[in-house]
Amino acid sequence: MNHGERGQSEVIGVVLLLAITIGAVAVTVATGSAALGLVTDEARSASVENGMSQLSSQSSLVALGETDARRFDLGSVDGGQLRLDESAGRVEVRIENGTDTTTTYNGSIGTLEYVGDRRTVAMQGGGVWAMEGGRGQMISPPEYHYRGETLTFPIVRLTGAESSPASGTGVVRRTAGGPGGVTETENPLRNGTVVVKVQSDYYEGWYDFFTRRADGTVTKDDANRTTTARLVVPEEVSFDRTLAVSDAGGYSHSGNSDNELSEGDYVEGESFPSPGPLIADQIAAAAADNANGTESCVTPTGFDGCETTGSGTVGSGVYYFGGDAEVTSDLTFDTADGDIVVAVDGDFDIGDNDVAVEDGTNNVTYYINGSLDMQGSPNVSVDSASRNVFYVNGGFLDGSGGDGSPTLEGIVYAPNADVETNGNPTLRGAFVTKSLSTKGKAKVEYDESLRGKEIRITGGAGQNPLTYLHVSENVVEVDFDR
Repeated sequence: MNHGERGQSEVIGVVLLLAITIGAVAVTVATGSAALGLVTDEARSASVENGMSQLSSQSSLVALGETDARRFDLGSVDGGQLRLDESAGRVEVRIENGTDTTTTYNGSIGTLEYVGDRRTVAMQGGGVWAMEGGRGQMISPPEYHYRGETLTFPIVRLTGAESSPASGTGVVRRTAGGPGGVTETENPLRNGTVVVKVQSDYYEGWYDFFTRRADGTVTKDDANRTTTARLVVPEEVSFDRTLAVSDAGGYSHSGNSDNELSEGDYVEGESFPSPGPLIADQIAAAAADNANGTESCVTPTGFDGCETTGSGTVGSGVYYFGGDAEVTSDLTFDTADGDIVVAVDGDFDIGDNDVAVEDGTNNVTYYINGSLDMQGSPNVSVDSASRNVFYVNGGFLDGSGGDGSPTLEGIVYAPNADVETNGNPTLRGAFVTKSLSTKGKAKVEYDESLRGKEIRITGGAGQNPLTYLHVSENVVEVDFDR
C-alpha cells in the first residue's frame, strides 16, 4: 500500500467513526425525547388525576347539598385538552316485574375529561375514571351505595357553559335539575328486579366497580359500551287462603260437593315467582355443609330405615341429597335443638310412610329441585302447618296413583305444578300451584294458624335481595375561570 492509499483509508475511517457517533447521538436523543415525553405526560396526567379526585369530592359535597359552591384547581392542563360534554355517559334505572317495566331514571349524566397524549382522565357520575390502551378503569368510586337491602343512588349530573375550557380552575355549584328527572319509587319494593344500566366510554371501569362493590348479577356489552347490574327484589307470598293457582280457571273439583272450596277460599290467575333460584342456592349451601354423617339412617338416596335405626328420630341439621331421594320407613323429625333443612337435587318420594314433626317451635323446610310424591295412605303431620314448608320446583303428587288416602299438613309452594289428584288425599294448610284438580273425596283445608303468614322468595345465589331503592338526580354546574 502506498502513502496515498494509506491517507485515504485514514480519512474514510474518521468519516465512518463520525457517522457512527452522530447516529448514536441521534438515537439517544430520540429515545430520550420519547422517554421524556412519556414521563412528562404521565406526570401531567397524575397531577390532573389528583385534581379530578378533589373535584369529584367537592362536586359530591355540592350535589348532596352540604355546601352551595366550591372552588377547584385541576393543576396544569397545558399538556392536554379539557372537554366537558353534557351528553356523554347515560344512566338508566328501571324496575322489571314480569311484563311490566317502571323506569325510575333515564338520562345523560355528563363527563369532564382531560385528554393527554396517552392517557385520558375523566369525572363522571361522581367517580373518577381513566382510559389507557383502550380500556377504562376506575380511579375513585361513583356515588352509588348498596348496604344490606338498600340501594341509594344519588346520580351526579354535570353541566357547564364551556365545552373546551382553557383553564383548569373554577367553581362548582349546585343547580336545579330538570322537571320529572326521577320517578318516585314506592318503598319497600314488593317484587321484581331493579336494573341499573350505564352507557359510557368507561363502561369497563363501571363493570369492575359493580362486580367488586355493588353485588347482584353484573354483565357488560362491549358492542354498546354498557354495563348492567341486576338486583332482585324479594317477593313476599302470603297464605291467607287455602289455595292459590297461577292459571286462570286453574281450580276444579269433581266428586263430593261438600269438599269443594268456596270462592273465598282460593284465588286464580295470580303470578308467583319461581322457587328455582332459591332452591338451587339452598342445595348448593347444603352440599357444602351438611349433617348427613350424624344420622345413621341418612344415606345418599334418602332416609332409609329411620324407624328402626338408632333413636328412631332425625335431629336438627341440614340434610343433603345429590339426586332423587326417598323415605323407606316411618320417619320422625325432632326439632328440639333447632331447625331441620332437607335439600334434594331431584325428586323426593315419601312413599307410603308416615313423616311426623314432633311438637315444638322450630321448623322443617324442604327444598326440592324436582317433584314431591306420596303413594298409599301416608300421614305427613305437624302440630302447626307453618312449621312444615315445602319449596318444590317440579310437580306435586305426580306419582300418587291408586285409591290411597294420603294426608299432608304444611305449606306447599309449587307454582310450576299442574296437580291432578288420584285417590282421596287430604291437604291441610296452604298451597300454591299452577293448577289443582281434585276428585272424589279429596279435601283441601285451611290451617288457621297460617293467617298472616308470609314466606320470602329471593333470587338465590348471586341475586342479592333489594328492598329499598332511593334514586335522586343532583345537578352541578362546572364554571371554569376565563
